[in-house]
Amino acid sequence: MNSISRRTFLGSAAAVGALGVTGGRFAQAADTISIGASLSLTGRFSDSAKYVEEGYRLWEEQINAAGGIKGSKIKITIYDDESNPDTGRVLTQRLIDRDGAVAILGPYSSPITDAAAVVVERSQIPLVGTIASDSSIWTRRKLKWSFQAFPSSDYDHEGFIKVLGEKAGDQKKLAIIFEENPFSIAAKDWAVPFAEKMGFTVETYGYAPGGQDFRSIIEKIVSFGAHAVSMGGYYQPSIALTRQMIERGFNPDGYHFIQAADGVTKDALGANVEGIFGRSAWEASVKSAANDAFVGAYGKKYSRTPSYHSAAAYAAGQVLEAAIKAKGAEPEAIRDYIASSDVETVLGNFKVNEKGQQVGYRYLSTQWQGGTSKVVGGESGAAAEWPKPAWK
Repeated sequence: MNSISRRTFLGSAAAVGALGVTGGRFAQAADTISIGASLSLTGRFSDSAKYVEEGYRLWEEQINAAGGIKGSKIKITIYDDESNPDTGRVLTQRLIDRDGAVAILGPYSSPITDAAAVVVERSQIPLVGTIASDSSIWTRRKLKWSFQAFPSSDYDHEGFIKVLGEKAGDQKKLAIIFEENPFSIAAKDWAVPFAEKMGFTVETYGYAPGGQDFRSIIEKIVSFGAHAVSMGGYYQPSIALTRQMIERGFNPDGYHFIQAADGVTKDALGANVEGIFGRSAWEASVKSAANDAFVGAYGKKYSRTPSYHSAAAYAAGQVLEAAIKAKGAEPEAIRDYIASSDVETVLGNFKVNEKGQQVGYRYLSTQWQGGTSKVVGGESGAAAEWPKPAWK
């Protein structure tokens, strides 16, 4: 795998800017289709971003083992953006100008995807926003080359609130914790009126991006008398919040954080993972021929069950594969196909609206039961356990 450090790309930034996009496009070999991605291989998003990398690599390996697309092999160049949007922006430009990428697979997180979108719009190269749930990326300005390939974060709390409506009875106090960045704020803003319409009293608590100390927020939640807590931030702050709730001895009847479906949650929390709700764009337990094949291939390569991050990455590759098979490897042709086509992927039916927002995918509700993250509620038919077991 190709990699680059901040020191290296900063030293070459001026040279990158001097190169023309056209030169980069035609620099690749005739039998190779160059695709690029910046990923958070280090930094605060690295725990989850590694699964995105694995999904990309599995898709690349399978395509090439089958002879490529129309006889051309896929080459994915991945650089480490160190969980930094500015780094991701520079690296996206490098992937286009120096590595000749005809398309960009999304970075991890909405902020870095937002930074990459600025580059691809200027360079006229399509971007598939693999893990970009923040709808404001697409609603606050007009994008032509950037596409959301993940369910919108506006609905991060929806599944949990629906469970509360079924299970909470007269226990109607809900605390929502949100990171002070656009994706998490949008989710909070959508969830509050939704929960209030169902009869809940809601209080919200914001924290600075990357925050790890939630003790003062927990005291406020305890004083409020919350029966349920829903956390709308990234993985590492969510684990920090959970551990500090355990230390405080605060055990709400219902507890949800949006990334709880991630398999590393069990590694981090052990037995205390039981009963925690999450939301997932995908789960291995969803049965279909394509899903079963993906889960089997991933397990053979990486010796574990994939998380939704890996499935989203693999699905993003499937979208590019469909576009290139149908229209060829020119950026504009890829863009036009993605903008106007439905594509069946392991995540479901990929489809974007006129703004490039994802409208085909919806979240699943999950809960840790018996040491396994299970899909509950909705079409799954599986019952949610209530209340959550006490902390160990």
